[in-house]
Amino acid sequence: MSELAGFELQEDRWVFRAGRENVTAARAQAANCQAFAEDDEDEQIDDVVRSCHNCAFRRWTPSSFQCLAIKPTRKK
Repeated sequence: MSELAGFELQEDRWVFRAGRENVTAARAQAANCQAFAEDDEDEQIDDVVRSCHNCAFRRWTPSSFQCLAIKPTRKK
């Protein structure tokens, strides 16, 4: 699985396609992510540590989350 497989570029932000409620997809994505970094314990919401929901690079959006570890690509 590619690091970008679960994300789509939206206005220079890599947003998780499966949405914020899909725990199974977030765990699968994190299992294959080279950049995963465990967030502070008080910021974790999933019982399984290796999940995008528990990653220090995750930033919540209204319907999903963005990954700050994936660098935005800009069209020139």
